[in-house]
Amino acid sequence: MLQSLNELLSAVAEKGGSDLHLSAQNVPIMRINGFIVNLAGNDPLQPEDCERFCHDVLSDVQFHQLNTRGDADASYVCKSTVTNVCLRTRVNVFKDSRGISFAFRLIHHKIPSVKSLGIPESVLKLTEKPHGLVIVTGPTGSGKTTTLAALLETINMSKNLHMITIEDPIEYMYEGKAALISQREVGRDCDSFRSGLKAALREDPNVILVGEMRDAETISTALFAAETGHLVFATLHTANVVEALDRMLQYFPAEAHRQMRMEIANCFEGILAQKLLLRKNGGRVAAFEVLLRNAASINLIRSGEAFRLTDYMHSEPGMQTMEDALQGLRNIGQIE
Repeated sequence: MLQSLNELLSAVAEKGGSDLHLSAQNVPIMRINGFIVNLAGNDPLQPEDCERFCHDVLSDVQFHQLNTRGDADASYVCKSTVTNVCLRTRVNVFKDSRGISFAFRLIHHKIPSVKSLGIPESVLKLTEKPHGLVIVTGPTGSGKTTTLAALLETINMSKNLHMITIEDPIEYMYEGKAALISQREVGRDCDSFRSGLKAALREDPNVILVGEMRDAETISTALFAAETGHLVFATLHTANVVEALDRMLQYFPAEAHRQMRMEIANCFEGILAQKLLLRKNGGRVAAFEVLLRNAASINLIRSGEAFRLTDYMHSEPGMQTMEDALQGLRNIGQIE
């Protein structure tokens, strides 16, 4: 029997799923602990069902984007039909060969603590920096947003300052504690990450979160903000620290690489690469690769020898390679 969108999302939340996938001629599917499984007890969706869901999720502007561009990002909020708690999601609606499809990501209401996520103490100390660039990188679905939320919540609980987030879409909702927090959503409150970031420099922030650095201008502006006294957090989509540095350079012409290496070396405070793995006793656990700022890491980046950072991180206090992180999780019986 076909269920409503709210009922489907409620079922995923109750089962501990992270994502809901809907497409015409398929039964609803969820992702749980990284694996795709059918959401039992549901009939295949018909094209008219997806059309109806589309109108539930998208605004007129977003619906126009879907029709002209073929996809649209949005957020969707409903009450659980099981527990009556608020369920928040981010969603991408897209056209494919079957019609209209949906990928929902459920967003936890409560921001996890740094300790519960296993974030290294050396990374937590980055929240105490007065300025600089902190990058969190990893594949889609590796928990970057949750890690950043935990770090920003640490600042929120302890420092009297102004934080601005630029997100696409807004995921975790922060309640101001010690800090004043302004959250802006791309497409609703600003045109793009780069325009939101440029505007943020005129809005008296101490801390800025850039949801993703996806073009040269955004990267340049983030570096400028970090150099001019702001603590900037940002994300990239790469597998490790060295690839993160390479990715940033790839947005610029070859003749600009030397200058960009200098700028990155001058202002970065840390780069954190993460991945999620199945935990032995159920659920998932994060592994973190950590690069921190010191004289040697600065020189390796400046000189174009970032490929040597992996060997260097292996033996430096507070830093670790991904293999170090995985071995640490094996040693304490968290993973196979």
